[in-house]
Amino acid sequence: MLLLRYMDAKKIICLLFILITLPGISKAQLIGFRIAANSGMLISEFGSSDVPHPDAIANTPAQSTERFTPQLSYGFEGEVLFQISEHEFFGVEVDYSTLKGFNDNPPFYNYYLTPYFNQYQDKYIQSAIKYNTTLINLAVNFKHFFLPESNFQPFVKLTGVVAFVGTDLSYKDSPDAGLETDVLYARGTSNSDQKKWPAFHGGFGIGFSYDITDKLAFQADATATMFNSGIINGVPNFTYSVSDDLLKYNRRLSLTTQISAGLVYYIEVETGRRGGGGKVDPNLPFYLKKR
Repeated sequence: MLLLRYMDAKKIICLLFILITLPGISKAQLIGFRIAANSGMLISEFGSSDVPHPDAIANTPAQSTERFTPQLSYGFEGEVLFQISEHEFFGVEVDYSTLKGFNDNPPFYNYYLTPYFNQYQDKYIQSAIKYNTTLINLAVNFKHFFLPESNFQPFVKLTGVVAFVGTDLSYKDSPDAGLETDVLYARGTSNSDQKKWPAFHGGFGIGFSYDITDKLAFQADATATMFNSGIINGVPNFTYSVSDDLLKYNRRLSLTTQISAGLVYYIEVETGRRGGGGKVDPNLPFYLKKR
């Protein structure tokens, strides 16, 4: 089933790439190549909270909370930008990003009572925990630039993403020397035999581009996305059904943010015209940048 979902995601990405890049190449005056560093964090999970199991309540210390404290994390990304009008670009992006956080006083999660949690069923240790989530994103972006004739060009951004999620949930500080390399949950990492979880997310952002030269620009943006994955914080969500007296998987949406900053190198392409020479029509996109 996971393999089929993975293959479907690959087909979607290939179709989007063909639909976007071919029109862009046939009409665009400029193509941009962007490389950037990024940093992201998990803001919150949405949806109905997990109803705690009676045994989870009994094992949860006073004052504990499900809230994680985000930690600074880093990643990198690359994007090819295709101009479709004077103000707009489509982009195809690949990025690698990480999300990290810790909880010094976590509750006893329902997950620990499910058959999927099999490492510490008889000797769970109540201690600070942390998560380390890695995302491999394949994104399609739409950017609308204001003031294209200016060196400073603010823009708004829409993005749609297929992500492949891997995560580790482990103790923040090893509570016992024998547990140093053990994890409480893992998927899509070296600590698990399971593949990364494919998921979709989308959102919007704001940013700006500043022309350093005619062909080189500095570009930065901040993006917020709603993530259709319940393991971003490393904890699979299970809610207790009182009437059925069992635990059910509870898919929760997650809100994440990411900032990125990097450089864009533009090249001009002569497409849509046969033969060489001739004057450049001043009404064509980015005529004002050809100086």
